[in-house]
Amino acid sequence: MSFEQRAATLRKEFAAAVVPDAGTALTAFEAAHRQWVDDVERPLLAQPSRRELLAKEFLGKELLGRVSGEAKAMRALVAAAETDNTRKLKWRINATVIVSIGTITLFALGAIGLSRSRREAVQALVREQSLVAALQQTLRVDGVALPRTAVGFAYSSATREALIGGDLIDTWRADADRGWFLIADVSGKGIEAARHSAFVQYAIRTLCAEFDDPALVLARFNALFLDTFDDASIFVVAFLGVFDARSGELRYASAGHGIAFVQRPGGIEQLAPTGPIIGMDRDEAYALGTLWLAPGETVIVATDGLTECRDAAGEMLGDEGVMTLLAAGPAEPQVLCDRLVAEVHRRSPAEVTDDLAILVLQILGADSTATPAAFSILGV
Repeated sequence: MSFEQRAATLRKEFAAAVVPDAGTALTAFEAAHRQWVDDVERPLLAQPSRRELLAKEFLGKELLGRVSGEAKAMRALVAAAETDNTRKLKWRINATVIVSIGTITLFALGAIGLSRSRREAVQALVREQSLVAALQQTLRVDGVALPRTAVGFAYSSATREALIGGDLIDTWRADADRGWFLIADVSGKGIEAARHSAFVQYAIRTLCAEFDDPALVLARFNALFLDTFDDASIFVVAFLGVFDARSGELRYASAGHGIAFVQRPGGIEQLAPTGPIIGMDRDEAYALGTLWLAPGETVIVATDGLTECRDAAGEMLGDEGVMTLLAAGPAEPQVLCDRLVAEVHRRSPAEVTDDLAILVLQILGADSTATPAAFSILGV
């Protein structure tokens, strides 16, 4: 469903739910999106001069802020008039915002990558700290803890200058009791991989707003990915889960992703992939995995920058090496994340050749609330 279709549906539901002033807020939101299309997207497609391109980037950043602000205003109006009907509207608003901001960010990254050489793009990103911050905020989770969990995150890019790459981590709440988490590794590195990561992140978030089954989401996303990219060298490895704090149930699906572990009092279990890599075949099926997690148990997922790091002799850490580190590691999620990244840099002090993302999810007791999560970004 396009942005325009989602906005039209949202407007009808605002009217049906009788949310005061919500239609006005939606109009302002649509206006910011249209201004992006008219004043940024179309001129960039016409390939302006580099001076014009820089001006458009500044305008694009300003419009991204406007879109986010108008979305916040809509959510506030819905929250103020909350009923059973308006609770459903939150899902509609989030899905519409995801499509808008995801499109803007994806296009902006594409324009940077296509309009400049790699070297010029890296220099521009380093020089324009405001743009770097905007990309990092979009491509990385802000440390959102899921219901009844303590969460740790860490990210380390192999592309020293750009600080962005093809690995991504994301967490978001579905409602008061359930939350989603995603970790993915998109082929490639640097700006081009980051551009594809933006597509992965926002497309999967949008699908999760419509479907409650991680396996179905990955199947739909696989078809969408193949419709979007016709380059056989572009693929995605991903792990997608949804945790229900009421029952302790974790439902998950993984596309070729085997670096996933559950740490329990009795030991550490590795979770096998439930389906193939994204981008191979349109008709691939993905199975649904289910776990019941008790307080104190922990889920650890990472990209292959962890298992494939090599020591001076060229030996990879591997799955067994990771499990050994987990068994001896600290219990606190963020400390564990940082310890794993430190081990990667200890084993490969001269050069880290792959991006690395790690997410640790620890289940808290029934009387506990989600703890604020941190996010470590480590250079190489």
